[in-house]
Amino acid sequence: MAEALPPERPRRRGVFDYKSDQQGNEDYMRGGERFSITLFPDGRLVQRANCHIAVDPDVERDSVLTVDKTLRPIEAYVRIETGGQFTGSAWYHFNDSHGTCEAFTAQDGRVSYTENVPPGPFCFCSHAIVGDAWMIAAMAGTADNTRTETPLYTVTLNKQGATGPALATKPFGVERVGPETIKVPVGTFETVRYRCGAVPDGTALEDADFQYNIWITDDVFKMAVLSMYPGKTRFELVDLETD
Repeated sequence: MAEALPPERPRRRGVFDYKSDQQGNEDYMRGGERFSITLFPDGRLVQRANCHIAVDPDVERDSVLTVDKTLRPIEAYVRIETGGQFTGSAWYHFNDSHGTCEAFTAQDGRVSYTENVPPGPFCFCSHAIVGDAWMIAAMAGTADNTRTETPLYTVTLNKQGATGPALATKPFGVERVGPETIKVPVGTFETVRYRCGAVPDGTALEDADFQYNIWITDDVFKMAVLSMYPGKTRFELVDLETD
């Protein structure tokens, strides 16, 4: 049994299955993610995630991310193994104007990065599904069927999160679609559906590829329930415990 936290510090723990969403191959397991989210009395949220992508090149990633009550990132830690070998680890810190990253990687050794960051919430991608939920919910606003362009800060631009970690950035588009009731293996949830995608360099928001769909609980935890690239990959909640 997991250790209980004080009642003023509620927590959720869960598991995502990473599956194929290709027709005729829907049950093929691509990996999984175990996570926890802890809510502190001042509104801070801390998430811990262990992610395993079991297809080539086979990625094992551990991450910890802390945000304030507005979902603005405060700090993070990410460690990556690729193909069973150490790839790198990094610590991130964000203040009112800058994000810094102190990393050690197999490719580059000891490295440091600094990027300007905007005031208020912004997108920081740790490549965990629970992390996707926070960065998308933070930027999409409260009006349905609206799109927002924002800088995306991430540990790596590699789609599987198999390189780095570093502190990279690219233009990103987020759309709040609206409320939807979603059924997944662990139960039925009231959520908000969002779509998002990268904005190609030198283009505008309308050119973004809004393929990635994610359904997020509309509560203080902002927990992902389901996400997918339709017809390609699917990430669904299969286990959940609450304190």
